[in-house]
Amino acid sequence: MMKNEQILFIVHRLYFNGLPKQGGIDHIIDFLARQNQISLIEHPFEKINHPSTFTSGVTTKQHWAFTRPPLLWIEECLVNLAWILQTHERFSLAIASDPLNFFSCYVLKKWGLAKMIQFHSIDYSSPRFNNALLEGIYQRLYRFALNHADLVTLVSQRMLHQAKTMASVNHQRRFFLLPNSPVYDTVPKQAVAARNKLALVMTAGIFKNQVDMKVLLCALKRIKSLMPNFTLHIVSAVDKDDQEEFVKAGLKNNIVFHGALSRPQSTAVVAGSYIGISCYKKNASYMTYADSLKIREYAAAGLPTVCDNIYSTSDEIKQYNTGFVYNDYREMADVVLRLIKDESLYRRLSQNALAWAKKMDKINWLKKIYDKPSEG
Repeated sequence: MMKNEQILFIVHRLYFNGLPKQGGIDHIIDFLARQNQISLIEHPFEKINHPSTFTSGVTTKQHWAFTRPPLLWIEECLVNLAWILQTHERFSLAIASDPLNFFSCYVLKKWGLAKMIQFHSIDYSSPRFNNALLEGIYQRLYRFALNHADLVTLVSQRMLHQAKTMASVNHQRRFFLLPNSPVYDTVPKQAVAARNKLALVMTAGIFKNQVDMKVLLCALKRIKSLMPNFTLHIVSAVDKDDQEEFVKAGLKNNIVFHGALSRPQSTAVVAGSYIGISCYKKNASYMTYADSLKIREYAAAGLPTVCDNIYSTSDEIKQYNTGFVYNDYREMADVVLRLIKDESLYRRLSQNALAWAKKMDKINWLKKIYDKPSEG
Protein backbone atom coordinates (compact mmCIF):
# COMPACT_ATOMS: atom_id res chain seq x y z
CA MET A 1 0.00 0.00 0.00
CA MET A 2 1.29 3.45 -0.87
CA LYS A 3 2.12 5.32 2.32
CA ASN A 4 3.64 8.73 3.11
CA GLU A 5 4.07 9.53 -0.57
CA GLN A 6 3.59 12.76 -2.48
CA ILE A 7 0.76 12.25 -5.02
CA LEU A 8 -0.49 14.72 -7.63
CA PHE A 9 -3.93 14.76 -9.26
CA ILE A 10 -4.75 16.92 -12.30
CA VAL A 11 -8.45 16.94 -13.21
CA HIS A 12 -11.18 18.87 -14.99
CA ARG A 13 -14.29 19.83 -13.00
CA LEU A 14 -17.87 20.84 -13.58
CA TYR A 15 -18.97 23.69 -11.30
CA PHE A 16 -22.50 24.55 -10.18
CA ASN A 17 -23.00 27.71 -8.14
CA GLY A 18 -19.29 27.76 -7.44
CA LEU A 19 -19.20 24.19 -6.12
CA PRO A 20 -17.41 21.31 -7.91
CA LYS A 21 -19.38 18.26 -9.00
CA GLN A 22 -17.99 15.19 -7.29
CA GLY A 23 -17.27 12.11 -9.41
CA GLY A 24 -15.51 8.75 -9.44
CA ILE A 25 -12.05 10.35 -9.38
CA ASP A 26 -12.82 11.74 -5.92
CA HIS A 27 -13.04 8.22 -4.49
CA ILE A 28 -9.46 7.66 -5.67
CA ILE A 29 -8.36 10.97 -4.15
CA ASP A 30 -10.04 10.16 -0.82
CA PHE A 31 -8.54 6.66 -0.76
CA LEU A 32 -4.97 7.75 -1.42
CA ALA A 33 -5.28 10.79 0.88
CA ARG A 34 -5.67 8.49 3.88
CA GLN A 35 -1.95 7.77 4.13
CA ASN A 36 -0.36 10.14 1.61
CA GLN A 37 0.07 13.85 0.90
CA ILE A 38 -2.17 14.99 -1.95
CA SER A 39 -1.67 17.93 -4.29
CA LEU A 40 -4.61 18.78 -6.54
CA ILE A 41 -4.93 20.87 -9.70
CA GLU A 42 -8.51 21.47 -10.91
CA HIS A 43 -9.51 23.12 -14.18
CA PRO A 44 -13.10 24.11 -15.09
CA PHE A 45 -14.64 21.91 -17.76
CA GLU A 46 -16.55 23.34 -20.73
CA LYS A 47 -17.57 26.77 -19.46
CA ILE A 48 -14.99 29.08 -17.90
CA ASN A 49 -17.17 29.80 -14.87
CA HIS A 50 -14.52 29.15 -12.25
CA PRO A 51 -10.77 29.69 -11.93
CA SER A 52 -8.29 26.86 -12.17
CA THR A 53 -7.07 26.03 -8.67
CA PHE A 54 -4.02 24.40 -7.15
CA THR A 55 -4.13 23.03 -3.60
CA SER A 56 -1.10 21.54 -1.90
CA GLY A 57 -1.03 21.44 1.89
CA VAL A 58 -1.76 24.98 3.03
CA THR A 59 -0.86 26.46 -0.37
CA THR A 60 -3.69 27.54 -2.68
CA LYS A 61 -3.33 29.24 -6.05
CA GLN A 62 -5.84 30.41 -8.67
CA HIS A 63 -5.71 31.21 -12.36
CA TRP A 64 -8.45 32.61 -14.61
CA ALA A 65 -8.10 31.39 -18.20
CA PHE A 66 -7.76 34.05 -20.89
CA THR A 67 -7.87 31.83 -24.01
CA ARG A 68 -10.27 29.32 -25.59
CA PRO A 69 -9.63 25.86 -27.08
CA PRO A 70 -7.34 24.78 -28.56
CA LEU A 71 -5.11 27.55 -27.12
CA LEU A 72 -6.71 26.94 -23.72
CA TRP A 73 -5.25 23.44 -23.71
CA ILE A 74 -1.76 24.87 -24.07
CA GLU A 75 -2.49 27.47 -21.41
CA GLU A 76 -3.67 24.83 -18.92
CA CYS A 77 -0.59 22.69 -19.54
CA LEU A 78 1.71 25.66 -18.94
CA VAL A 79 -0.18 26.56 -15.76
CA ASN A 80 0.15 22.96 -14.50
CA LEU A 81 3.90 22.92 -15.06
CA ALA A 82 4.46 26.41 -13.64
CA TRP A 83 2.60 25.60 -10.43
CA ILE A 84 4.51 22.34 -9.90
CA LEU A 85 7.87 23.98 -10.54
CA GLN A 86 7.03 26.58 -7.90
CA THR A 87 6.40 23.89 -5.26
CA HIS A 88 9.84 22.22 -5.74
CA GLU A 89 8.04 18.91 -5.03
CA ARG A 90 8.81 15.52 -6.52
CA PHE A 91 5.87 13.16 -6.76
CA SER A 92 5.83 9.40 -6.40
CA LEU A 93 2.69 9.30 -8.53
CA ALA A 94 0.97 11.82 -10.82
CA ILE A 95 -2.58 11.01 -11.95
CA ALA A 96 -4.64 12.64 -14.70
CA SER A 97 -8.27 11.91 -15.53
CA ASP A 98 -8.13 13.05 -19.17
CA PRO A 99 -5.55 12.84 -21.99
CA LEU A 100 -4.84 16.57 -22.01
CA ASN A 101 -3.81 16.68 -18.37
CA PHE A 102 -1.93 13.42 -18.79
CA PHE A 103 0.46 15.20 -21.12
CA SER A 104 1.44 17.47 -18.21
CA CYS A 105 2.12 14.37 -16.11
CA TYR A 106 4.28 12.97 -18.90
CA VAL A 107 6.38 16.15 -19.01
CA LEU A 108 6.76 16.05 -15.22
CA LYS A 109 8.12 12.50 -15.44
CA LYS A 110 10.56 13.52 -18.19
CA TRP A 111 11.75 16.35 -15.95
CA GLY A 112 12.26 13.96 -13.04
CA LEU A 113 9.40 15.47 -11.01
CA ALA A 114 7.15 12.39 -11.10
CA LYS A 115 8.32 8.81 -10.63
CA MET A 116 5.15 7.13 -11.97
CA ILE A 117 2.31 8.50 -14.06
CA GLN A 118 -1.24 7.20 -14.28
CA PHE A 119 -3.98 7.82 -16.84
CA HIS A 120 -7.43 7.29 -15.33
CA SER A 121 -9.73 7.20 -18.35
CA ILE A 122 -13.24 8.25 -17.32
CA ASP A 123 -14.58 8.36 -20.88
CA TYR A 124 -13.67 8.15 -24.56
CA SER A 125 -15.38 9.50 -27.68
CA SER A 126 -15.14 8.88 -31.38
CA PRO A 127 -15.82 11.44 -32.61
CA ARG A 128 -15.25 13.88 -29.75
CA PHE A 129 -15.29 17.12 -31.75
CA ASN A 130 -16.93 18.30 -34.95
CA ASN A 131 -13.76 20.24 -35.78
CA ALA A 132 -11.29 17.97 -37.62
CA LEU A 133 -8.23 19.66 -36.07
CA LEU A 134 -9.52 19.35 -32.50
CA GLU A 135 -10.64 15.78 -33.14
CA GLY A 136 -7.19 14.84 -34.44
CA ILE A 137 -5.49 16.37 -31.40
CA TYR A 138 -7.84 14.59 -29.01
CA GLN A 139 -7.41 11.15 -30.61
CA ARG A 140 -3.61 11.49 -30.68
CA LEU A 141 -3.50 12.61 -27.05
CA TYR A 142 -5.69 9.70 -25.99
CA ARG A 143 -3.52 7.12 -27.77
CA PHE A 144 -0.42 8.84 -26.37
CA ALA A 145 -1.74 8.49 -22.83
CA LEU A 146 -2.57 4.80 -23.30
CA ASN A 147 0.91 4.08 -24.63
CA HIS A 148 3.00 6.17 -22.24
CA ALA A 149 1.36 5.79 -18.83
CA ASP A 150 2.90 3.49 -16.22
CA LEU A 151 -0.62 2.64 -15.11
CA VAL A 152 -3.91 2.95 -17.03
CA THR A 153 -7.24 2.54 -15.24
CA LEU A 154 -10.47 2.42 -17.25
CA VAL A 155 -13.97 2.71 -15.84
CA SER A 156 -15.85 0.21 -18.03
CA GLN A 157 -15.41 -3.08 -19.85
CA ARG A 158 -16.40 -1.38 -23.10
CA MET A 159 -13.63 1.16 -22.65
CA LEU A 160 -11.10 -1.49 -21.65
CA HIS A 161 -11.79 -3.44 -24.85
CA GLN A 162 -11.60 -0.27 -26.95
CA ALA A 163 -8.33 0.83 -25.33
CA LYS A 164 -6.71 -2.50 -26.15
CA THR A 165 -7.32 -1.84 -29.84
CA MET A 166 -5.50 1.49 -29.55
CA ALA A 167 -2.39 0.46 -27.63
CA SER A 168 0.60 -1.76 -28.19
CA VAL A 169 0.50 -5.27 -26.76
CA ASN A 170 3.33 -4.45 -24.35
CA HIS A 171 1.36 -1.61 -22.79
CA GLN A 172 -1.85 -3.59 -22.36
CA ARG A 173 -0.41 -5.33 -19.30
CA ARG A 174 -0.63 -1.96 -17.55
CA PHE A 175 -4.40 -1.69 -18.15
CA PHE A 176 -6.76 -2.29 -15.23
CA LEU A 177 -10.52 -2.05 -14.87
CA LEU A 178 -11.56 0.48 -12.18
CA PRO A 179 -15.35 0.91 -12.21
CA ASN A 180 -16.84 4.30 -11.45
CA SER A 181 -18.41 2.79 -8.35
CA PRO A 182 -18.86 4.38 -4.92
CA VAL A 183 -17.49 3.14 -1.63
CA TYR A 184 -20.32 0.85 -0.56
CA ASP A 185 -20.53 1.95 3.08
CA THR A 186 -20.64 5.67 2.23
CA VAL A 187 -24.04 5.38 0.53
CA PRO A 188 -26.92 5.46 3.07
CA LYS A 189 -29.46 2.65 2.99
CA GLN A 190 -33.05 2.36 4.16
CA ALA A 191 -35.13 -0.74 4.70
CA VAL A 192 -37.55 -1.40 1.86
CA ALA A 193 -40.51 -0.69 4.14
CA ALA A 194 -39.06 2.74 5.00
CA ARG A 195 -38.73 3.87 1.37
CA ASN A 196 -41.40 6.01 -0.23
CA LYS A 197 -43.02 3.57 -2.65
CA LEU A 198 -44.21 6.31 -4.98
CA ALA A 199 -40.87 8.16 -5.11
CA LEU A 200 -38.64 7.91 -8.16
CA VAL A 201 -35.24 9.59 -8.29
CA MET A 202 -33.01 10.85 -11.07
CA THR A 203 -29.58 12.40 -10.54
CA ALA A 204 -27.74 14.08 -13.39
CA GLY A 205 -24.52 16.03 -13.84
CA ILE A 206 -25.66 18.35 -16.63
CA PHE A 207 -29.42 17.95 -16.97
CA LYS A 208 -29.93 19.85 -20.22
CA ASN A 209 -27.04 18.16 -22.02
CA GLN A 210 -27.66 14.64 -20.77
CA VAL A 211 -31.38 14.01 -20.26
CA ASP A 212 -33.72 13.03 -23.12
CA MET A 213 -36.70 15.20 -22.20
CA LYS A 214 -38.99 13.78 -24.86
CA VAL A 215 -38.64 10.21 -23.64
CA LEU A 216 -38.76 11.24 -19.98
CA LEU A 217 -41.91 13.36 -20.29
CA CYS A 218 -43.76 10.73 -22.30
CA ALA A 219 -42.88 8.04 -19.75
CA LEU A 220 -43.88 10.19 -16.79
CA LYS A 221 -47.23 11.08 -18.35
CA ARG A 222 -47.90 7.38 -18.93
CA ILE A 223 -47.02 6.61 -15.29
CA LYS A 224 -49.26 9.42 -14.05
CA SER A 225 -52.24 8.11 -16.04
CA LEU A 226 -52.14 4.97 -13.89
CA MET A 227 -50.52 6.26 -10.71
CA PRO A 228 -51.38 9.97 -10.29
CA ASN A 229 -49.59 10.50 -6.97
CA PHE A 230 -46.08 9.41 -7.91
CA THR A 231 -43.16 11.81 -7.39
CA LEU A 232 -39.91 12.19 -9.32
CA HIS A 233 -37.03 13.72 -7.36
CA ILE A 234 -34.53 15.38 -9.70
CA VAL A 235 -31.10 16.02 -8.23
CA SER A 236 -29.48 18.34 -10.75
CA ALA A 237 -29.42 21.98 -11.82
CA VAL A 238 -32.50 22.25 -14.06
CA ASP A 239 -33.00 25.57 -15.83
CA LYS A 240 -36.34 27.39 -15.95
CA ASP A 241 -37.09 26.39 -19.54
CA ASP A 242 -36.84 22.68 -18.72
CA GLN A 243 -38.81 23.14 -15.51
CA GLU A 244 -41.54 24.75 -17.56
CA GLU A 245 -41.65 21.69 -19.84
CA PHE A 246 -42.73 19.57 -16.86
CA VAL A 247 -45.46 22.07 -16.06
CA LYS A 248 -46.72 22.05 -19.67
CA ALA A 249 -46.84 18.24 -19.53
CA GLY A 250 -49.18 18.41 -16.53
CA LEU A 251 -46.50 17.17 -14.11
CA LYS A 252 -46.12 20.24 -11.91
CA ASN A 253 -47.23 18.42 -8.76
CA ASN A 254 -45.22 15.30 -9.51
CA ILE A 255 -41.72 16.78 -9.72
CA VAL A 256 -39.41 17.92 -6.91
CA PHE A 257 -36.41 19.94 -8.10
CA HIS A 258 -33.58 19.62 -5.58
CA GLY A 259 -30.96 21.45 -7.63
CA ALA A 260 -27.29 20.45 -7.53
CA LEU A 261 -26.53 18.90 -4.14
CA SER A 262 -23.42 17.75 -2.35
CA ARG A 263 -22.81 14.02 -2.58
CA PRO A 264 -24.04 13.28 1.00
CA GLN A 265 -27.21 15.27 0.32
CA SER A 266 -27.71 13.59 -3.05
CA THR A 267 -27.31 10.04 -1.76
CA ALA A 268 -29.70 10.83 1.12
CA VAL A 269 -32.39 11.71 -1.44
CA VAL A 270 -31.60 8.51 -3.35
CA ALA A 271 -31.81 6.34 -0.22
CA GLY A 272 -35.30 7.59 0.61
CA SER A 273 -36.62 6.87 -2.87
CA TYR A 274 -37.94 3.62 -4.35
CA ILE A 275 -36.60 3.36 -7.91
CA GLY A 276 -33.62 5.02 -9.61
CA ILE A 277 -34.05 6.05 -13.23
CA SER A 278 -31.83 7.26 -16.04
CA CYS A 279 -32.87 8.75 -19.36
CA TYR A 280 -29.81 9.76 -21.35
CA LYS A 281 -29.68 11.39 -24.75
CA LYS A 282 -28.08 9.37 -27.52
CA ASN A 283 -26.15 12.26 -29.05
CA ALA A 284 -23.03 12.14 -26.85
CA SER A 285 -20.59 9.45 -28.04
CA TYR A 286 -18.57 9.50 -24.78
CA MET A 287 -21.49 7.86 -22.95
CA THR A 288 -20.97 4.63 -24.89
CA TYR A 289 -17.73 3.97 -23.03
CA ALA A 290 -18.32 5.87 -19.79
CA ASP A 291 -19.59 4.37 -16.54
CA SER A 292 -22.62 5.82 -14.74
CA LEU A 293 -21.86 6.65 -11.11
CA LYS A 294 -25.52 7.49 -10.51
CA ILE A 295 -26.69 3.98 -11.44
CA ARG A 296 -24.08 2.47 -9.14
CA GLU A 297 -25.16 4.80 -6.32
CA TYR A 298 -28.77 3.74 -6.83
CA ALA A 299 -27.66 0.13 -6.41
CA ALA A 300 -25.56 0.87 -3.32
CA ALA A 301 -28.69 2.34 -1.72
CA GLY A 302 -30.60 -0.82 -2.63
CA LEU A 303 -32.69 0.76 -5.39
CA PRO A 304 -33.52 -1.20 -8.53
CA THR A 305 -32.71 0.84 -11.63
CA VAL A 306 -34.81 1.51 -14.71
CA CYS A 307 -32.34 2.74 -17.33
CA ASP A 308 -31.68 3.18 -21.03
CA ASN A 309 -28.91 1.27 -22.81
CA ILE A 310 -26.71 4.30 -23.52
CA TYR A 311 -24.08 3.95 -20.78
CA SER A 312 -22.01 0.81 -20.55
CA THR A 313 -23.34 0.33 -17.00
CA SER A 314 -26.59 -0.94 -18.52
CA ASP A 315 -24.72 -4.12 -19.52
CA GLU A 316 -24.20 -4.91 -15.83
CA ILE A 317 -27.84 -4.14 -14.97
CA LYS A 318 -28.72 -7.06 -17.23
CA GLN A 319 -25.83 -9.24 -16.06
CA TYR A 320 -26.58 -8.90 -12.35
CA ASN A 321 -30.38 -8.58 -12.69
CA THR A 322 -30.61 -5.36 -10.67
CA GLY A 323 -33.31 -3.60 -12.69
CA PHE A 324 -34.63 -3.15 -16.20
CA VAL A 325 -33.15 -1.72 -19.39
CA TYR A 326 -35.82 -0.12 -21.58
CA ASN A 327 -35.91 0.67 -25.31
CA ASP A 328 -38.64 3.32 -25.38
CA TYR A 329 -40.81 5.43 -23.09
CA ARG A 330 -43.58 2.80 -22.95
CA GLU A 331 -41.20 0.15 -21.64
CA MET A 332 -39.76 2.66 -19.18
CA ALA A 333 -43.18 3.52 -17.74
CA ASP A 334 -44.41 -0.07 -17.69
CA VAL A 335 -41.45 -1.49 -15.75
CA VAL A 336 -41.61 1.37 -13.23
CA LEU A 337 -45.27 0.55 -12.59
CA ARG A 338 -44.47 -3.16 -12.41
CA LEU A 339 -41.80 -2.60 -9.74
CA ILE A 340 -44.13 -0.47 -7.65
CA LYS A 341 -46.94 -3.04 -7.83
CA ASP A 342 -44.91 -6.25 -7.47
CA GLU A 343 -43.22 -6.14 -4.06
CA SER A 344 -41.74 -9.63 -4.36
CA LEU A 345 -39.99 -8.67 -7.61
CA TYR A 346 -38.91 -5.36 -6.12
CA ARG A 347 -37.33 -6.98 -3.05
CA ARG A 348 -35.48 -9.53 -5.18
CA LEU A 349 -34.00 -6.85 -7.45
CA SER A 350 -33.18 -4.66 -4.43
CA GLN A 351 -31.15 -7.49 -2.87
CA ASN A 352 -29.42 -8.10 -6.21
CA ALA A 353 -28.57 -4.41 -6.41
CA LEU A 354 -26.98 -4.41 -2.95
CA ALA A 355 -24.98 -7.57 -3.73
CA TRP A 356 -23.75 -6.04 -7.02
CA ALA A 357 -22.82 -2.76 -5.32
CA LYS A 358 -20.93 -4.60 -2.59
CA LYS A 359 -19.00 -6.61 -5.19
CA MET A 360 -18.10 -3.36 -6.98
CA ASP A 361 -17.14 -1.53 -3.76
CA LYS A 362 -14.51 1.01 -4.81
CA ILE A 363 -12.27 0.20 -1.83
CA ASN A 364 -11.76 -3.38 -3.00
CA TRP A 365 -10.82 -2.30 -6.53
CA LEU A 366 -8.47 0.42 -5.26
CA LYS A 367 -6.66 -2.00 -2.97
CA LYS A 368 -6.07 -4.39 -5.87
CA ILE A 369 -4.42 -1.61 -7.87
CA TYR A 370 -2.51 0.44 -5.31
CA ASP A 371 -1.36 -2.34 -2.97
CA LYS A 372 0.92 -3.41 -5.84
CA PRO A 373 1.64 -0.34 -7.99
CA SER A 374 2.70 -1.05 -11.56
CA GLU A 375 6.35 -0.75 -12.39
CA GLY A 376 7.47 2.31 -14.32
